Amino acid sequence: VKNLFILALGTLFVGCFSSVAEKPTYLQEKIYYPSKNILGFENIFGDGLSAQKDLEIFGVMHFPDDYDSSKPYSLIIASHGSSNWRAHHLEYLEQMRKADFIVFAMHPFDSRGVNSTVGNQINVTSESVIYDMAMSLNLLWDDPRIDNNKIYAAGWSLGGTATLFNAWVPLQESLNKPNASFSGYLMWYPGCLALPDLNKWDEDFMQIYIGEEDNWTPPKPCIELVDVINRNGGNANIEVYPNAFHSFDGPNPLKLWPDAYSWANCKL
Repeated sequence: VKNLFILALGTLFVGCFSSVAEKPTYLQEKIYYPSKNILGFENIFGDGLSAQKDLEIFGVMHFPDDYDSSKPYSLIIASHGSSNWRAHHLEYLEQMRKADFIVFAMHPFDSRGVNSTVGNQINVTSESVIYDMAMSLNLLWDDPRIDNNKIYAAGWSLGGTATLFNAWVPLQESLNKPNASFSGYLMWYPGCLALPDLNKWDEDFMQIYIGEEDNWTPPKPCIELVDVINRNGGNANIEVYPNAFHSFDGPNPLKLWPDAYSWANCKL
């Protein structure tokens, strides 16, 4: 499973990205399912969870071009960053779909009527997106269209942070269906700060891509985390891109966001 995941990742970075059609001709399915608005990481667990506000969210399944309903497919559950789904994210999703994965694109912002959390991380908290991702896994774990031995998590920035926390074993034990977990984790510039004291991480493959000059979600804590995970029996890797800033894989030129949160000088 791990080798398959690594091989599949390799296909995503070869050559130029193909453009995403404005009106896709392939099969899509919009799915509504229950989640919560969560304020405070501690409220993902125990009695605090029941006190959090319930709501209905949605995600969109994107099927391969030659989808065959008679066989189960590998699945990637993906979530965007603080500026919602952007064009370069969708290009990744299209490459994943073209590589014969079903892709489930979470919509944590659109489900809540929010467009962006840049400068305001309370209107959709990271805890809510973490919880949404766990509920997405539970939603699709027993779906006959899915090979649940090959379900992977992917995310950018805020979505990358959600991916990271879904690899934390105590969270899996608290939220996931029995025996349910992701088989691999793919993260672009996640926030690796404010992590739990208990270093108990999934042993399946974890890959982080991050910029050397990222001053929103700095690379040093992620480098340290990867070392901790591997020293405790995990299988994590990080690639740091020289002279690259946050969202380095997007097409837009470098821009100053004075209202955005920066963790560059934080160490929790």
